[in-house]
Amino acid sequence: MDRRGLDGPLPDLPHDAGRAAGGPRAGPRASEASNLEPAPTLDQRQPIHDGPGQARGAARSLPWAAVAAVFLLMTIGNIVSATGSGLACPDWPLCHGRLIPPLEPGVLIEYSHRLTAAVASLLLVATIIVTLRGGSPRGVRRVGIGLLVLLGAQIGLGGITVLLRLPHLISTAHLVNALLILGGLLLLAARTGQADALGNSAGPVARLGRVGLAVLLVQLALGGSVRHTGAGLACPDFPLCSGDLLPGHWLAAVHWAHRWLGIALLGLFIHLAIAARGTRLAGPAAVTAALAALQVTLGIAAVLFRLDPSIRAIHAAVGYSLWGALVWISVRAGGWAGALAETPGSRPDAVEVGHA
Repeated sequence: MDRRGLDGPLPDLPHDAGRAAGGPRAGPRASEASNLEPAPTLDQRQPIHDGPGQARGAARSLPWAAVAAVFLLMTIGNIVSATGSGLACPDWPLCHGRLIPPLEPGVLIEYSHRLTAAVASLLLVATIIVTLRGGSPRGVRRVGIGLLVLLGAQIGLGGITVLLRLPHLISTAHLVNALLILGGLLLLAARTGQADALGNSAGPVARLGRVGLAVLLVQLALGGSVRHTGAGLACPDFPLCSGDLLPGHWLAAVHWAHRWLGIALLGLFIHLAIAARGTRLAGPAAVTAALAALQVTLGIAAVLFRLDPSIRAIHAAVGYSLWGALVWISVRAGGWAGALAETPGSRPDAVEVGHA
């Protein structure tokens, strides 16, 4: 028998190789079989590859670093709002006409927000570059281009917010744009790695995730509007609004809508946790439902404690955490598989997304 393989002669194995491995001596056919890789099982699917080794490593780590920076930036931004420091630096991009600002508490809070924004922007740009140059699928590259557009809009909105003295519509748009950036980064970060096999639960979990994201974005925008219009105590009691069942003026109506939409969303998150039971997303979905319950509790506490700044800051941070967790769950459940695929509308049989 010709002992050559497809690419040339095979080396002779030592006589005791088979015995050392705990089996019979390997002959020519065993040597040929050893060069064949076993077919991957469902849990051994290969991760999505975005290019050579270093590029793949950057594609996995950079989005998560940018996610952390953007989340920190949004949290500091809410602290700026809760402490009334939004105009502590009345000009832009300098602060009181200086690169190094006056060492005052309000100024330092606002200036730390600007410095964090610079770091987050650099990480975001690096993520976009790696995404566009790493041989990613077409849908993923579109997400990268979208993030670049959103970054430009965010920088412009930030400058306008200061120069026009915090107009509430621009400030709310600034928040919504930041949420979209955070969501886009999580799409890039959560898509790499191995698949989550959810079986028959994949469809319901993915649908609830997409619906929840749309409603939650409206809810967070309402929360931003409540904060920036000063409507936090437009309904100063709970569950009524100034002793009435329905609000009596438009600021109270915004507050009232934000309040009850949050309670409705709590029901959706509980439904999501039930739908994910018995799957690998059961734990994250249960944690998300618990965060939603905490968020409602913090919202009530913010009213009862007359908008205590610490409660307001934690309330906003939990809201951003809910947004990020729901984006992550929806990606892992395959809710965005078609959008991230190579061609529009294509949907792979197995969603290949990453582990946390």
